[in-house]
Amino acid sequence: MFGNTEFVHFEQYWGQFKGQHVLTFQMPSADEQADVAFGGVKIYSFCDGIVKELESLVRTLEGFIGGLSDKPDLPIIGSHVPPYMEETNIEFLREVVQYDMVKREVQKVELDPSLIQSGDYIAVMRLDGLDQIIMYGTGSHSGHSVIALRFDGELYICESQDAWYWPTHGLQRTKWADWILQAEDADFHVTWMPLSDAQR
Repeated sequence: MFGNTEFVHFEQYWGQFKGQHVLTFQMPSADEQADVAFGGVKIYSFCDGIVKELESLVRTLEGFIGGLSDKPDLPIIGSHVPPYMEETNIEFLREVVQYDMVKREVQKVELDPSLIQSGDYIAVMRLDGLDQIIMYGTGSHSGHSVIALRFDGELYICESQDAWYWPTHGLQRTKWADWILQAEDADFHVTWMPLSDAQR
């Protein structure tokens, strides 16, 4: 597999065709050309054969495909993470990141919003594949960060969000009551981390 942030190309080489191979990549856009000039082309080699490669591809897609729209009532493509995605991403975290998520009896804790102060940090994790890649790359146990801020006494959650399953895109502030419902629809795992006055 050859690629970078702008393109990906698969090429199959069989053992009997050893030797030099020449590939030519057509990159019509300036972004593609600039990316290659900056970071080059990365090469990933898979040595298990085509059947194992296809099995791995299907297993990888299970961790990413589902929960893609902002409609919570739609099965599989709605905003909720399907069970197969959860299982695949939990397995990835256990095997690759050595982070074993233990299912808790308490699935939801009702927070008193009056306890949340401006500047408090809220860590978010969603079992959607992307957050697990972020966790793998950063060593974190979360894939998204938001901040609590009060405006005229009203609690808001401020974030940069561009997910398909989220109703608003870009930089935004959302009232706490609305945000927590959207977070439930997106199957967020939310951890409120109150900070000291100095850190806020």
